[in-house]
Amino acid sequence: MRSMLRAILVDDDYPVLRYLSDTVNWKGLDIELIGSYSNGQEAWEAVYESQPDLIITDIGMPKMNGLDLLKQVLTLKYPFKAVILSCHNDFAYAQQAMKMNVCEYILKESLEVEDLEKILRKAAEELNEGRQQAQQVELFKQKEKRNLGAVKEKFLDDTLYQSSWTKEAWLKQAAANGLELDARYYIPVAVVIDRVEQITKRRMLNEYTIAFSVENVLQDMLIDAKAVLFKHSNKELVLLFGCTEPVQEKQEIYFSMLRAKETIERLLKVTVTCLIGREVPGPKELRQVLVPMLEHTEQRFYSRENNVDYFKEVVFSENDLFQHYAEMFAAMNNSIALHDFAQLRSLIVEWMNRIRQACYHPSHVREFFMQLLLDLQMKLKLTLHYQDELSKEKLYDAVLAIESIDQLEEWLLQIFEALMERLSVVSMSSARSEIIKAQQYVISRVTEKITLEEIAEYLNLNASYFSRLFKRETDQNFIEYVNKVKLMKAKELLQQSNKTVEEISDYLGYSNKSYFIKLFKREIGMKPSEYAAWRQHV
Repeated sequence: MRSMLRAILVDDDYPVLRYLSDTVNWKGLDIELIGSYSNGQEAWEAVYESQPDLIITDIGMPKMNGLDLLKQVLTLKYPFKAVILSCHNDFAYAQQAMKMNVCEYILKESLEVEDLEKILRKAAEELNEGRQQAQQVELFKQKEKRNLGAVKEKFLDDTLYQSSWTKEAWLKQAAANGLELDARYYIPVAVVIDRVEQITKRRMLNEYTIAFSVENVLQDMLIDAKAVLFKHSNKELVLLFGCTEPVQEKQEIYFSMLRAKETIERLLKVTVTCLIGREVPGPKELRQVLVPMLEHTEQRFYSRENNVDYFKEVVFSENDLFQHYAEMFAAMNNSIALHDFAQLRSLIVEWMNRIRQACYHPSHVREFFMQLLLDLQMKLKLTLHYQDELSKEKLYDAVLAIESIDQLEEWLLQIFEALMERLSVVSMSSARSEIIKAQQYVISRVTEKITLEEIAEYLNLNASYFSRLFKRETDQNFIEYVNKVKLMKAKELLQQSNKTVEEISDYLGYSNKSYFIKLFKREIGMKPSEYAAWRQHV
């Protein structure tokens, strides 16, 4: 569907502005009049922001005349048409105007609205025709780019798996595909997009779009470099640099990738890890370097995210990580029992550094922490009657999806922070079974509207007696506790779902959205919408 063209009027004669605004059949011309201005300076500020398609302007005006206005507009380098309405019957003015996308020069004394409408209709047709041509050219470019991308992807796959290729045969195939790869040496760089699954959920983008955007930034930045860009998957791109002096050029490549990484983060709000391989003379050696970088993803487990580094194959430790299991379990269990998250955080960071230093196999590290979490959950369930929402299946899927030790450390800190917060709500300082049952009832029915009378009936107690008992045993009244549990759930939903504030309010049993927002701000210190935005950037 064609979008409506937009126009502005510029004239220091107010009656002219009013006359043209009211009498020209803008709607019939399929043109939207978006503004009228009494001098060129005001009009320029508006054009800079809105970039209208049609500019109808006088010449002689205060602050900035019409010709100077059009000169400024030309610097924006976008397609527009201009019509000049002037009192100046001077060839020199007309001659200047013709150089500035002016389609007609009309003297005000001979102005007829019907004539102006014909001029605007013709200008609109030319602009729309230009738009269609530009769209066709862009579609052709995109199709050509997709076709070339498919050719390059196949060539990269053949490079990785076609073991019989000599360098001559490889170069011949590259040339046949329009790729210039003839060089003495080659330096491969793997560009890995960090945490793609998280980005797709947070930004509501698919993996292809993210990879396509990163590919475009890299292509633009490295256009002058002797490098060919390949897409291996929606998570991994490959740059192949041809070089003659590897030692010197590898340093240049390092700084080029550092700039590229920073630009991708600034423009796309996406981080990438760039791994530079050793220089190789041909396809056989290139295969030996690239396969571990791309196919053996465990080799990247200890690479720092959002970083540029030289790739080296990791030799994983043969020592048994599980020999330290009892020590780690006891230390973490003690921190949880003391409700000391600062101590727990320090413990996790310390253990992660020990694991980095020892370089255990990633599968063993994942298995270690999955077992640790399962055992801690079981211990809490038995001792505190605490039921975590993270099932064994969900836990397994979450741990399996973790691609780096940096991500694992961050995930563990988030898991235990949430755990400590929940435990602060369900802390069983009371030995009274009524209190334990009441707390479990609230947690299991967090989405329902819960009243004091309802819970008292559930426990077969008098409402007033239960209220005093709960206050005495927990040092807070029952309704305060219910709201605390609900707000904790609200924080989870704001972080992990796409529900609106109103949907979350309804979901948690609040009939009044304003009341929910007021409670949330009083407890958390900010509105729900502010909390959601803040959590996206921490």
